[in-house]
Amino acid sequence: MKILSLYLRNFRNYEKVHLSFSSSVNYLVGANAQGKTNLLEAIHLAITGRSFRTHRLTDMIRFGEKEFFVEILFEKNGIEQKLSLYYDGQTRRITHNATLLPSLSALFGLLQGVILSPEDQQLVGGGPTERRRFLDMQIAQSYPLYFHHLVRYQRAMKHRNTLLKRKTLQGIEVYEEEMSHSAAYLTLKRKEATEELQTLGGPLQQALSGNRDELTLTYHSSALAKVKPEESCLRTYFQNAYTQKRHREKELGNTLTGPHRDDLAILVANQEARFFGSEGQKRSCITALRLAEWSRLHKLGEEKPLMCIDDVGISLDATRGAYLYQQMESLGQVFLTSPRLEQNLPSHTHVLHVSEGDIL
Repeated sequence: MKILSLYLRNFRNYEKVHLSFSSSVNYLVGANAQGKTNLLEAIHLAITGRSFRTHRLTDMIRFGEKEFFVEILFEKNGIEQKLSLYYDGQTRRITHNATLLPSLSALFGLLQGVILSPEDQQLVGGGPTERRRFLDMQIAQSYPLYFHHLVRYQRAMKHRNTLLKRKTLQGIEVYEEEMSHSAAYLTLKRKEATEELQTLGGPLQQALSGNRDELTLTYHSSALAKVKPEESCLRTYFQNAYTQKRHREKELGNTLTGPHRDDLAILVANQEARFFGSEGQKRSCITALRLAEWSRLHKLGEEKPLMCIDDVGISLDATRGAYLYQQMESLGQVFLTSPRLEQNLPSHTHVLHVSEGDIL
């Protein structure tokens, strides 16, 4: 899997630009605020239908303009394909080859990839929402049905919460049945992903830390603490929990049980990283998690996913950075951004100089 070219119009600070890429390492270099990260954002948008920097599509429209357009020509399974995304503040139009896709969620699985960025500090130091999103985004890339269940669960829970806030329980069983079915699926997939990331990420953390730090990942779920990790058992558990807690939750106007309350515990050297990890340990941990995510996507898919690393110079110190550069030879197509050229770049690196929304 590789991106052959990227075309942007009125995207962030780019009025119009067309880029061709190497199939190995693409190094985007330039001073800060010139548009390097914007290029990775466009790639991430094509992978997940979302930015890794903002929740609003309007933020990506060039200042003073009314719409943006992104077009990516990529190769997958030896076949050239085209993906385009258009947004004018109201209308979204996503096209894969000659097919109009119904929603942004339909993008999952077309292009697969991982991004390591400074924003990932929230993965360790932030709240459970960030860690759940980390699991959700990668699972959805390999299992399109996962996103269906995630949306179904959230929609049904929204309706249930509305009834709870109105202090009425009429018709609530319909939403609880939907939630129970999807909650069981989501919980099992998250547990499965956590265990695989543990297996893949453990050795990576050891290598990045010079065999000093051990990485431990645990999926914390109230359901898994009480019943077997089987879909039928989980479905029954959730159904009973929603039924039993209705009257208490009616007073609070909120659903207290389900995968929306779960968390991914990240421990380094047997201590929770967000409380006890040093900055170096946290950065190593995040890098190990992202590389493990890449490995898992590769394992589940037919081709190597894309790897994007934003501001590689501040992500790791010299020792950890050297290890990361060593890994790039095996990562397929890689996109890096940095304010300066590094000395130990992989061979055959394609360098692109970014300046004021232009590529020199």
